[in-house]
Amino acid sequence: MAITITPIGKTNPTNPSASMLYYPKVTKTGEIDLEALSEQIAYSSSLTQADCYAVVISLVAMVSKELEAGKIVRLGQLGAFQISVKGNASETPEGVSPKNVRSASVIFRPGKKFKAMLKELRFIRKGK
Repeated sequence: MAITITPIGKTNPTNPSASMLYYPKVTKTGEIDLEALSEQIAYSSSLTQADCYAVVISLVAMVSKELEAGKIVRLGQLGAFQISVKGNASETPEGVSPKNVRSASVIFRPGKKFKAMLKELRFIRKGK
């Protein structure tokens, strides 16, 4: 199966007179939610859909708890999650405080299976 891409035009905001350049953009083919995913997992295992759903909900809660504690959460072949922050600079190390933090985000680094999948992806251009 291939990932469908479409061209998207972008101009250079620092040089508005420059010609537009076109970049590939993934065309999404839909979504899958937790309920449907747990149903598929249940179908391919000996667990019930409710069991799968409960495990995923618990996993999210525990990962959140451990991230809040400042830990990197490694989930084997799935990958690793950690907290990252963006902040305002200070002229001295002593000047850095929680007030310097503007925002926080979760960084995901894929595991070996995801990395291998990404290397094997094939792309096709969406027809007009």
